[in-house]
Amino acid sequence: MNTINNTRKIHFIGVGGIGMSGLAVIARRKGYSVSGSDITTNYITEKLKKEGIKFFLGHRKENVKDAALVVMSSAIKPDNPELVEAQRLSIPVMLRAKFLSMLTSNSKLIAVAGSHGKTSTTSMITSVFESSNKQYTSVIGGISKHINSNIKFEKGEYFIIEADESDGSFLYYSPLVVCVTNIDNDHLDFYKNIDNIKKAFVMFMNRIPFYGRAVICGDDKNIRDIIQYLDVPYYTYGFQSDNIWTIKNLSNDRDGIIFDIYYKKSKESQIKLNVFGVHNALNATSSYIAARYVGFDKKDIENGLLSFKGVKRRLDLIGSVNNVLFYDDYGHHPNEIKSTLNSLKTFYPDRRLVVIFQPHRYTRTKFLYRDFAGSFNDADKLYVMDIYPASEKPIKGVSSRLITDTMRKNGKKNVYDFTTSIDVVKDIMSGDIILSLGAGDVYKTLGDIKIKYENIA
Repeated sequence: MNTINNTRKIHFIGVGGIGMSGLAVIARRKGYSVSGSDITTNYITEKLKKEGIKFFLGHRKENVKDAALVVMSSAIKPDNPELVEAQRLSIPVMLRAKFLSMLTSNSKLIAVAGSHGKTSTTSMITSVFESSNKQYTSVIGGISKHINSNIKFEKGEYFIIEADESDGSFLYYSPLVVCVTNIDNDHLDFYKNIDNIKKAFVMFMNRIPFYGRAVICGDDKNIRDIIQYLDVPYYTYGFQSDNIWTIKNLSNDRDGIIFDIYYKKSKESQIKLNVFGVHNALNATSSYIAARYVGFDKKDIENGLLSFKGVKRRLDLIGSVNNVLFYDDYGHHPNEIKSTLNSLKTFYPDRRLVVIFQPHRYTRTKFLYRDFAGSFNDADKLYVMDIYPASEKPIKGVSSRLITDTMRKNGKKNVYDFTTSIDVVKDIMSGDIILSLGAGDVYKTLGDIKIKYENIA
């Protein structure tokens, strides 16, 4: 902690993202002078200004001249002028995860990892703390609706975070409790293959102390493959009967889902959620076990999960017009997409599902376009937008047409290359679900479609 304790001013390169902005706010609330820069403004950067954080539009070397510490997103390139200048001036530079690990070093850390479901699970755990009036600090990878923020800063002993595996930086953390939701074939530009991903998760979980606990989804094949390599105590959970904690009697009701949690064959609790989907039953069970392990009683956890309002951009109902439901979801991996579409089709079996999908990153599309092509079986109609590049440069021969061409070759009907919002609007029928999917800015397109439909409905 000395690097932080001796610091006067902290500068964040790439502060406009959901993860970096949360750390900047916590640093400011801890009393540090904070500045940050990014290449665009958005609602996040406006919130940062209200927190008293100086924001620079664009990356320029003079932005770091007064900094005692520079924190950078993993998306920052080596030739970034602020990074180059910080190195020239011998200003300490650290990755976001390293900085977060220092912030959490004196706390009891609950870390949620996994290829999918991290944000919802982290948010569910904080909902339990929130409803029980137990102080905590959290950094979430999305806007949790029950606190209307991606961060919470209090003086409690617990710190609850998402542990991002994308670049291996979750190995900085020393957690008391780890929840691992699943392990999937993603971030192959960094890991190269699934075996390297599995090894990283083993290394991460083995950082837990002997008095801590790993809470892992036993239904996930890749997790089952690595259990033999764990040197720490763990609980498995899921629908399969050989898990230590099992989910039974899952059913839908008007507002969400109800299910029972069993511990070693004995009924432990009944959970009611105001969100739907099999994946949310799994996320809630992981949250339940983590909360039980750190001392919450059953009723407090049940109430906390019941009060969970969801996360923005995670199966997020943004409005209804003329019996047409408009949903937005962050899903950007084939398995996430399958889960989201299945959840909507299960909950709304009689509605037509129209999907607008925006692939995220050229590298992900290059490695997984065949998997993407097979993930939209539950979509009645699909529009595919151009790739959202994030921080990547184009790759020759890689475009969203890889996905749509593969789908057409495989005989999939009603697949279209997205051109304009009005094309979607003209096709909307009463009773439809219009779903935007992707980690980029596809939600803006959905908003435009909704407004245009309101004007003609």
